[in-house]
Amino acid sequence: MELHQKTLLEKRSFFLLPNKLKLYLKDTEGEHENYISYESLKGEAKISCRKNPKLLFISIAMVTFSGCILLQSLLINQGIYYTIFPLVIAILSGILYRHKQQNYIILETYDRKKVIFFRNKPNRQTLERFLVQLWSCRKQYLREKYFYINQNHDLKQQTDRLRWLLEQQVITKAEYKFAQEDWIIDRSYQSH
Repeated sequence: MELHQKTLLEKRSFFLLPNKLKLYLKDTEGEHENYISYESLKGEAKISCRKNPKLLFISIAMVTFSGCILLQSLLINQGIYYTIFPLVIAILSGILYRHKQQNYIILETYDRKKVIFFRNKPNRQTLERFLVQLWSCRKQYLREKYFYINQNHDLKQQTDRLRWLLEQQVITKAEYKFAQEDWIIDRSYQSH
């Protein structure tokens, strides 16, 4: 499955591979490609919003400037048409500020990297479907690779691996207990 997200100056593409997530970024600085293994992804997502404080400052400054001109016009009985231009700039910068807010969904990795998705590009439903598929691929991969009984490892290594799978929500508590019991039973038969 693939997800392609585009803004005015940036294009992001995400590809689900059997054992990792491929990231492709093209922006004003060039093209970048990166791979994130499913093991390194944390099993949680954060929502973040980026606002443009410069546009907010311009909007507030223009409203203040318009208010000052309006007050001056009223004090000296001059027409209020001088306030129109700064007021229009204030309204436009306020609209632009509101429109330029960008929401993100951020996935973090255990090595402190971040995978950043635009929340509404191409639309929220497409992103949610992609994330559901990502978690499903990750879960399937981790189950296939780590959810087994290895007769050559000791109980602590097995338990640590199973606990990690449980923490990653790859296996359920029932599967965790069943696998532990299975391993102990297998070990007891081998010792005879």
